[in-house]
Amino acid sequence: MERLFIDESGSMTATHCNVHPYFVIAIIRAKKPEQLKKVYKRFVRKNMDKLKEANSQAVAEKTKGSASMFKNNKFSELKGNCFTPQLKRDFINFFCENDLFEIFYIIAYNAKVAQHNNGKLYDNTARAFNYLLKIALKYFITNGYIDDKSIIIQLDERNEKTETKHFLENYLNTELYLEDIMQDECSVSYFDSSNNNIIQIADVFANIMYSELRTGNYTNEIDKIKNNGYIKKIFKFPLK
Repeated sequence: MERLFIDESGSMTATHCNVHPYFVIAIIRAKKPEQLKKVYKRFVRKNMDKLKEANSQAVAEKTKGSASMFKNNKFSELKGNCFTPQLKRDFINFFCENDLFEIFYIIAYNAKVAQHNNGKLYDNTARAFNYLLKIALKYFITNGYIDDKSIIIQLDERNEKTETKHFLENYLNTELYLEDIMQDECSVSYFDSSNNNIIQIADVFANIMYSELRTGNYTNEIDKIKNNGYIKKIFKFPLK
């Protein structure tokens, strides 16, 4: 059974692709989810002062005014866009040492998406997200990176409307199970990310890759964890 935890960073936009050039989805394949949750708790406990300082700095910046890792002065959740560069490096070093998970990335290059059908894929971002996830999962499964048996997917609510929450599960089962890509049906569950530690881990890794694409400041760290087997595969869209 595969347990996949998903979050994202960046924006899906054809109109503003010059300002927002990338959209990144991080998929955490948890080999040992309970142990990974314990590592999460140790990281938060060990780095509480750094998290508070980074959060205060992020909230003070106008562009991140709505971001906060704390509610009523109590820790709530990890948010990658609140991390300082050093905290991101500390996060990588802390988590990537016990072989508890693998990371799969989906990277959409918005300018290239905009060149196809006038960027109409992004007219409905929920549909675009589901499509990106489907074609990437198909690639990962058919190439043997992810098992083709039972898959449990947990992802952030992403302001998903209640009436569309079951659409992704039905869509993936139609596209992957009924086409014999998967041996069993998959299940999809949405969570408030503050209640799901591993989705928060996916959030931070998505932001790290997004930051690397924007700045190139994390090349050494990305190369290291890729060489050590933590980054299993990066799926780029469009394919050409």
